[in-house]
Amino acid sequence: MTPLELLLAQALGLATPCPPDMVRVNGVHYEHLQRVCLRKQWGKCVAFAPDLVLAEPEATPVDVCMDRFEWPNRVGERPVVMVRFGEAESACAAAGKRLCSEFEWELACEGPERLPWPYGWERSEGRCNSDKPFRAYDEANLTTEDDRVRNREVARLWQGVEAGAFPTCASAFGVRDLVGNVEEWVSTSRKEWPHRSSLKGGYWSKPWTGCRGTNERHGGSFRYYQVGFRCCRAPQFDGGALAP
Repeated sequence: MTPLELLLAQALGLATPCPPDMVRVNGVHYEHLQRVCLRKQWGKCVAFAPDLVLAEPEATPVDVCMDRFEWPNRVGERPVVMVRFGEAESACAAAGKRLCSEFEWELACEGPERLPWPYGWERSEGRCNSDKPFRAYDEANLTTEDDRVRNREVARLWQGVEAGAFPTCASAFGVRDLVGNVEEWVSTSRKEWPHRSSLKGGYWSKPWTGCRGTNERHGGSFRYYQVGFRCCRAPQFDGGALAP
């Protein structure tokens, strides 16, 4: 397909850059945003003034296909947890994809309006799976090499939901469950973080989680009962990638 044919196909809506189970996320990510907080809870801002956003100049263009749901990205299936960063990378690579970056994930969540939550300017209970009560975990059972004991503890702690169970937890791009459900591995984008691996989105018992805020504390060997991932890849037209 020539560049002119590609432009025409895009204009007519005939070109499909992402497979059906992925969503195209296209725009500009701003590394630093400032908003006006209207209300706090848990020591966190839970409501911001609509449309008042200062985007500082560190900007990164983003054009990527992102899994609509958390891995394995299939409606009606539970997202996979207890996955290390390298295992997540390998799973994405085996599917012809890669892990999403921190900046790609944030733009997918915020949408073109740069919203603090995928659905709006104020945290809304019940929109995403992030309001479940915290269950105390047994560290020894989670870190044991005995698969039966570890899996039993993970099952006891599980409060996630199957892909598609929260239709209200969708961003402007149509990516689902970015906030809540399981915390997601991403490739670090910010130079100040200590590891190549970062986590985004919180999980089912972290009600204050929004589109910003990165859990940068864990290296690639970390795994836990609420940690999963989703994959990304470059948009493609006629078998050719538009971007790396």
